[in-house]
Amino acid sequence: MLLSKKLAGICVFGCLLLGLVCAGSRSAWGHALDNYGYGSRAISMGGAMVGDDSDYSAVYYNAAGMAFDKEESMNVGASFLQGFPSLKIKGKGSNPAADRSEIPTDQGISIGLATPLGGGKIGEVFSAGVGIYLPYPFLDRIIELKTFDPYEPHFVQYENANHFIQITAALSYKAWKKLAFSLGLDLLAHLNPMTVDVAMVDDQAKVNLDAKFPLETAPTAGIQYHPTDWLSLGAAYHGKTQVKIRVKANIDPSAIMPGFGSIPVVLNLTDAYKPQQVEMGFGVKPMEDLRVALAVTWVDMSDFIPPVAMVDLTEAKANPNLNIVVGLLEKYLPNYGEFKFKDYWIPRLGLEYKVTEHLDARAGYFYRNASVSAQTGKTSFIDPCVNGISAGIGINFTDPFNLISNPINVDLTYQGQFLQKVSVTKVDPADKSYTAEGSNHLISGTLMYAF
Repeated sequence: MLLSKKLAGICVFGCLLLGLVCAGSRSAWGHALDNYGYGSRAISMGGAMVGDDSDYSAVYYNAAGMAFDKEESMNVGASFLQGFPSLKIKGKGSNPAADRSEIPTDQGISIGLATPLGGGKIGEVFSAGVGIYLPYPFLDRIIELKTFDPYEPHFVQYENANHFIQITAALSYKAWKKLAFSLGLDLLAHLNPMTVDVAMVDDQAKVNLDAKFPLETAPTAGIQYHPTDWLSLGAAYHGKTQVKIRVKANIDPSAIMPGFGSIPVVLNLTDAYKPQQVEMGFGVKPMEDLRVALAVTWVDMSDFIPPVAMVDLTEAKANPNLNIVVGLLEKYLPNYGEFKFKDYWIPRLGLEYKVTEHLDARAGYFYRNASVSAQTGKTSFIDPCVNGISAGIGINFTDPFNLISNPINVDLTYQGQFLQKVSVTKVDPADKSYTAEGSNHLISGTLMYAF
């Protein structure tokens, strides 16, 4: 009996360790570009750019807008973003969850360009763009493997963010002077653990991880129509990326349990999830110096697999010598069951006013609905409704020495995301009850130049 308990503890510990190493928050959807936006101007205008963007950031929002770049030249931009989360979880009731306020900070750098494809008639109708987002510090973030327990309260949009590299590339075609189309790809590079070997040596687990950085793709498409000089309409589609990972693991307890050999275990999880999105909106100029942008985004979250690793013991069951081990694993391993997320909508508003020839003032607002239902059962995914406000300025500098021909544009932005308070009382008193609230703040800066 003592031997069985010891073996069960070893196997359960090994499987849980695999979950900590390979799964955890690798199975999540939160990402800096989805949470905040791409480019400081767009962030300051609440992300309402699908019908009103023509610089390099259009490649992310609606690449058809690149066809209407008034400069008709290559423009490049580089941005940084820095988050300052102030989110709190406080336990309540007879079985309170642990109080916590240490939430990871988002940091990142993005670069991009948009340019006509050559000169002459081809350049008049075809444009291309590319945008790249890199988490910072790059090496630490891209190989970061965090963990979470779905029974413990956590903010899914902010704590589970996959730190993957995103590359967006697109081509736009100006069918005529008022109408343009675009096609492109979102490319995601992320860490993909393939095989894990866990050996028990001197009552400690020794782990070897075999990993690679695959590239996953999803299609994008857009359309933009300018019926008049003061009105533009747009719509865009971003395809779903749902990378299903199958990690084969081998747990070797032979150092302390001779004769059992390697125990094969398979973990199934979802990594680098970006939901399918459809966005529509318009930009209008009610005054010569004022631009108003409106948009609404539909986010498909109902197709998202819950962010937990599921253990498959099929290979272990095929070995009769492991019947006892399999029985113990099935008894002690947690079973999270299924949980469905919800689709949601994000309305957006952006304003831009030209104060002077060299200064623009901007403001924005968005409202993000929750993707989870009431968490009164065992799981504790926190995703409350969010009010987002933003403000920023755009400054263009002319070189007094005439060393460069065009002005340099500098955009500075602040965005605040304010979460509605959530109070959860569990149906089963054995589960942990809590309240959650807080805000997340972001500053961003962009340097842009047109050649």
